[in-house]
Amino acid sequence: SYRRVGIGFSLNSLFFSSRYLISDPYYYRLPPAYGPYRWIRYYDDALLVNIYTGEVVDVIYEFFW
Repeated sequence: SYRRVGIGFSLNSLFFSSRYLISDPYYYRLPPAYGPYRWIRYYDDALLVNIYTGEVVDVIYEFFW
């Protein structure tokens, strides 16, 4: 079930799979992600996550609404 997450939250590595990964942030007009950071779709939210630590560093709520 959906639970709103915020900056500093740690995601499980399950969410780093291609099912949740936003492979082309430019298509969605998201800022580019460099280094260990990737945009992840979490329900209707877009999360910028450090894939080494799982830490959420930015959130855009209801992005896919």
